[in-house]
Amino acid sequence: MFKKLTFVLFLVCFVFTITKAQVNYWSLSGNGDATSASFIGTTNAYPFIIKTNNISRVYIPSNNNYLGIGTDSPVSTLHLHDQSYKPHYNCVRMTNNITGSSLTDGFILLLDTREASIQQLEKANLRILNNGSGMVIDTNGYVGFNTLKPKQKIHVVDHNILISHTSAKAPGSANGSLLFGSEVNSAYPYGAWGIEYMNNDADGYGLNFWKTWDSQNIGFNYGLFLSDSGNVGIGTNRPLAKLTVNGNICAKEVRVSLEGSPCWPDYVFEKTYPLMKLQDLSQFVKTNGHLPGVPAATEVEQNGVDLGDMNMLLLKKIEEMTLYILDLEERVRQLEEMEVAR
Repeated sequence: MFKKLTFVLFLVCFVFTITKAQVNYWSLSGNGDATSASFIGTTNAYPFIIKTNNISRVYIPSNNNYLGIGTDSPVSTLHLHDQSYKPHYNCVRMTNNITGSSLTDGFILLLDTREASIQQLEKANLRILNNGSGMVIDTNGYVGFNTLKPKQKIHVVDHNILISHTSAKAPGSANGSLLFGSEVNSAYPYGAWGIEYMNNDADGYGLNFWKTWDSQNIGFNYGLFLSDSGNVGIGTNRPLAKLTVNGNICAKEVRVSLEGSPCWPDYVFEKTYPLMKLQDLSQFVKTNGHLPGVPAATEVEQNGVDLGDMNMLLLKKIEEMTLYILDLEERVRQLEEMEVAR
């Protein structure tokens, strides 16, 4: 009987020893017998879960490589979810020994309520680079492109800023405008002034300085228009000269430079000048309804007048009139002398 009992105990101990050797549990104080085949996880179609206080904290599904933190239903490679929502907690944070590791330290990717942001919490530049080039946001909030020391809110070095035209008209600014204003609110949704490029037959071809439309739909185009031809228009998108004004001009002084020779009609007083006879002048006016060399009213209505040429022409007519007056005065003087001689 004793021999049988001894054999049974020996058999139980042998089976327990074999079973324990096959299980090989991980130790909480470290494992010195880990091999390349060692792992923590599951070998069946069941997710891997890490819990604290019996609450799931980390979740890896069994059918993909997604990792969920705070969620048992991750929908991306890394999915962070804050079920309770605590400001500045639902984020990815990077710190080091220089930055410190408190809530006000480091670099974070933050989702605060529904607003996502990238923040550099230290007093240091935030740089975004691609192949060595990119942008920097300095501690003053200045943004620099291709420079680490921006001097204005936006500072671009050795590059251009391009705004493309995508629509035909200014309202809504979908055509890509630079907008300016002291305030932008519901009454002035686009500021006070804008600059845009026009490129169609209806709106013209050039740079349009426009008064933005407010909530009452009050505004206007072509406060100033720089056309592709190099002409400048005020109140018009089709300037026909270096400066075309659709409206009045008020100035303290206007100077007109004339070129060519002769540029001024002093030649009228030369003895060889062919002054038209008064009877011929009278006949010309009766026939044509205007002075010789002066444009007719229909021509002015169609083409306008050149101020420089017109002033020169008016002076010419005044000088011709002066010659007529002097000639008449001479005739009157001679008649008076003849009368006295009698």
